[in-house]
Order: sequence, then C-alpha cells, then structure tokens
Amino acid sequence: MVNKKGFTILEVMVALAIVGISIGIFFGLIGNSSKLRGKIDDHTQIVLLARTKTEEAFLGILGKKYAKLNEEKTFEGVTKDGAQWKVSQVDKYKEAQKKISIMNISDVDESDIELPPKGTTMLSTHVEGININTIFFTEESEEDENDSEESKAEENDSGKSENEIDD
Repeated sequence: MVNKKGFTILEVMVALAIVGISIGIFFGLIGNSSKLRGKIDDHTQIVLLARTKTEEAFLGILGKKYAKLNEEKTFEGVTKDGAQWKVSQVDKYKEAQKKISIMNISDVDESDIELPPKGTTMLSTHVEGININTIFFTEESEEDENDSEESKAEENDSGKSENEIDD
C-alpha cells in the first residue's frame, strides 16, 4: 500500500500556470476597461461641446465673426483642448425663395410651390465627428409684419399732421 501525501511537482506547476493565466487575463480586462472609460469620457465631452455650440447659436450668442455665403452663416473655432467645431446657420425661407427665382418658374402656379414658413432657420453643428441638425422658427410672421407696417404708417400719419399744424 502506497501512501500519497501532498501534490506532485507537476500538479503544483499546472495549478500555478492556471492561476498566472487567470491573473493576466484579469489585469488585461481592467486595462481595456479603463481605456474604454477614457474614450467614453472624451466622447461625452465632445457631445457636450456640440450641444453647447448649438444652444449658443440658437440664442444668438455664438460670436460676431462668421463667414457668409448666400443665405448661410458659418461660425468656426477651436477649443483650448484642440477640438474643432463648426456651426452653419441657414435661413431656409430665403434660400427657397432664391432657388425659385433662379429656376424662373412661370408655368407653375405659385400656390403649388411649397415654401417653408418665414423665419425657418436650420442649424448644423459639427464637432469632431458629432453632427447635430436643428430646425427652429423665429417669431417672424405675416401678422407681425403687418402690425409693424401699420404702426409705421400711423407714425408717419401722425408725424405729417404735427408738421402741418406747426406750419
């Protein structure tokens, strides 16, 4: 009868190899997850910058320097961190009117042509691969324009009557 006590050297070496491989895989996963976390944080910062630039453009506080091409205003810049951003603001109503006048449509009834409402503006924000497109409507309406024209006419009429009284 052979009495075995303990493990053989081969069994100990196999067990240590399994433990070593497991520890290596574990630390590799921790390293990859921290790299992924860094990428997520960078992406979050870029999305936040894009949202901020869109909101600044919407509020009209983006800046005074811009390039203007036809009905498009383009604002560009670089952050302290080196992220490039670009915001384009297009008046879609004026752009559509210009296209119609270029096409010189005389055969088509004007009521068949669909124009966006007055004051329709499109913002396109581009920041490091993030694109945000927003359409908003300013408060310019036909009623407001008519009211302002009527009030100007009233001011002119009252101005004329005062001048006539003075003479």
